[in-house]
Amino acid sequence: MFLGVIVFALVATLLAILALRAIRALTHGSGKGQQQQTSGKSNPQAESRKKGQTTEKEESEKEEVQKDAPKEDLPEETRSRYAASLSDGISEAFYLEDTSFRIDEKATADECISGSALSYIEYNNRELAGKDYFGFNLIVEDDARMVLTYNGCAVATLTKVERETTAIINGEPVTGTIPAYRTNTFPPELKEGMVTSDLEKILEASGRIKACTGNPEAVSAVMREYFTQGENVSKLRRAIDRKIQMKESSRRQKQDSAQRKTPKRILPR
Repeated sequence: MFLGVIVFALVATLLAILALRAIRALTHGSGKGQQQQTSGKSNPQAESRKKGQTTEKEESEKEEVQKDAPKEDLPEETRSRYAASLSDGISEAFYLEDTSFRIDEKATADECISGSALSYIEYNNRELAGKDYFGFNLIVEDDARMVLTYNGCAVATLTKVERETTAIINGEPVTGTIPAYRTNTFPPELKEGMVTSDLEKILEASGRIKACTGNPEAVSAVMREYFTQGENVSKLRRAIDRKIQMKESSRRQKQDSAQRKTPKRILPR
């Protein structure tokens, strides 16, 4: 009888252990299933954030494209010319013939003043034109280079360079250098605020300068022509005249202030 009680106790303990393991297994499986279901479900907030980030990126890219394009839709012909200009890149032409031409800053100023409604004070302050000036401007470095710009970007440059040459002097070859000229034209750079007519003017000026085949006298004449055109001069004056007025007023005020601060000399009796 005592042996039977022991056997019964062992069997009961074994059954309890097996039941406990079964319950643990069921509980673990249920938790894992719930976790899988939870991970399988979509997170509305995460999806919303992801969608928002994608939209912001697309809008940013769209703005960048629009920023570099004219406000108006380009006509097909202008679009084709612009695409061809980009494909051609920077053009370069050398003029190696003997010429008396030289880049003369004073002579250029006189020619621009005599050929337009500009005054000398306006010509000498033409660099005051800011980023809102959509027109041609001229940079002249005496005996060095000329640059035609549009809205601050180079359209074309005329640069003095030196080329080697050999001459026979007293029966001996002597090598030296003589001046030559290099002309470069650049593809248009589209900026925010430009319209189709701006691009067409740049393409036209660039084509005219290319047609000069590097002749420095012809190139400089075309640059001056576009700079001194009536419409361009009107735009330039509107862009700089008020700034010149403020500049002159400020200078005058500084001069008056300096004179008032200077002590008066007392002459001896």
